[in-house]
This record gives sequence, C-alpha cells and structure tokens, in this order.
Amino acid sequence: MLTRKQLETFFWVARLGTVARAAEKLHVTQSAATKRLQEVERVVAAPLFVDARRKATLTAKGHELMLLCADLFDSLGQLEAIQQTTRDIPRVIHIGVTELVAMSWFATLVGRIRSAHPDLSVQPHIDHSAVLRDRVAEGLLDVAIVPEAFASRYAARVNLDVVEFAWFSAPGAFGRSGPVPLRELARLPVIEQARTSIITVLCAQQFEQVGVAPTRLGGSRSIVTLAGLIEAGFGVSCLPRAFFTSEVAQGRLQMVDTDPCAPSVRYCAIHSEALALGRAVAELARQCCDFSRMRVPGSMR
Repeated sequence: MLTRKQLETFFWVARLGTVARAAEKLHVTQSAATKRLQEVERVVAAPLFVDARRKATLTAKGHELMLLCADLFDSLGQLEAIQQTTRDIPRVIHIGVTELVAMSWFATLVGRIRSAHPDLSVQPHIDHSAVLRDRVAEGLLDVAIVPEAFASRYAARVNLDVVEFAWFSAPGAFGRSGPVPLRELARLPVIEQARTSIITVLCAQQFEQVGVAPTRLGGSRSIVTLAGLIEAGFGVSCLPRAFFTSEVAQGRLQMVDTDPCAPSVRYCAIHSEALALGRAVAELARQCCDFSRMRVPGSMR
C-alpha cells in the first residue's frame, strides 16, 4: 500500500517539474524523493513520467494518478481543516494579490477571513500576476488573486468579477465628441506598466489589429504613478475605469471613450488542489470581490 509521503512526493514532482524541486519543497534529500517515486511506480506497475530526471512530463497513467492524488489531498485537507477547528494553534495563510486587488477590496477579504478563521494569520504578497501564479505552482503561496489569463494549469480556481478599463489622457487632449479611434489616440505616447502586464498585452493586441504602432513609454508598476504621468501630459494610459472618477470630476484627468473600447479583464482566485483552506479563502474572495472599492492614496486624491 502506498503511503501519504510517497504520494506527496509524486504529486509535487508532477507539480514542480523535477525531483530536486519536489525534494526541496518536502524538505527531504533528492535520493529519498527518488526512492519514494520509484516505490510509487513499482506499486502502480507503470511508468508515471516520460523523464523525471529533467523536466518531468506525465504519462497517461501519471495524469490518472495525479487526478486521484488531487482528490485525495483535497479530502485530507478538509479533514485536517475540521480537526484544526478544535485546536488553538496559530496558522498562516499566504495570499498573493495584484495592486488592483490591494487597492480595492483586499481589506474586506482580510476582514472576512479573520471573522471566519480567527486563529488564522494572513500574510499578503503583492506582485505581478505571472510571479504570483508561479509561486502558487511552487507551493510558496496558498492563494493568489490574478487575471484569468494567468490561471495556473495545475491550480484550482474560482472566477471573480470583471474589471472594466478605460483610456485616460490629460484634460483637453481630445476635444471631439463620440468615440476616439485608436489611430487618433495613438498620436500621443502610450504609457505602460510592465510588458508582461495583461492590460499591456491586450492593448498592444488592439493596436496591432488596427495596424497602429504607437510610441510606447515604460511608466511604472503603479497605476497611481501612471495617473500622475498622464496628468503631467506625458501621454495616455489604460487604467481601471472606476478607479479615477474623482480625478475626472476634478478636471485632473480626461476619460477617453475609444473605438474599439478599452479591454476588460476577468479576475480569478487560484489555489492548490491539496489545500482545503485555500479553497475556502477563494470562495470568500468570490463573495466580497468588488473592484469599485478603490483606495487611492491621498497624494493622488
């Protein structure tokens, strides 16, 4: 009969791609991890990986066992969560969020978590979506709230709300009535976040579809800083529509309706299949997700 340690070793080799990374995750030697993996394959009586020495690729039998392990660890996680409620042992959950989440409804989520799990300590991690996704896959984060496009292949997910974006410029940059064609918008430099940002990628695709190659400026990872650069007249940028309504009302920014309209981005909460608490937190995120609750620092307001 296979032991939990043996199955965990197989699970993490499949998740992380190599025996070495799985051994590091499980705090065992590489030789011990290799031995456990060999024992699993001996009991299953079939190869589970095409080549586990380098980048492990699952065979058909490996995929089948991976699904069974995910179900097993999910059930064990639920049992452990029930057992944990009877103990007064402090726990920590690591949650990764993007800047948009941190500046809108993350505080509400933390409040919900503390109410439902008073003994649980929440450790936030704010970074770009691709980094957060990879950390969930590596087991370094329990939950991450990222755009749907960054949902991990081996992570479970709960769909959340859609963020509507809009183009912003300095006041008076566009005086015409009606939507502004992207070709006309592109006469001003486009101030971007990182090139890997999902909104940067989506906007670049829109410009490419209409055959426009605007001047692209690397602005900042912070959308608040981007808004400041727009107000200073450096160009246009695509920002969350609901986040800067006060600046538009004050005449500090101009919201530009475009043709085609700015992209929208659906967010989701991803978590490890083996962590029942991660699934519970992802469900809480679904319940309180609200990107209209923007908290812009006073310097921008």
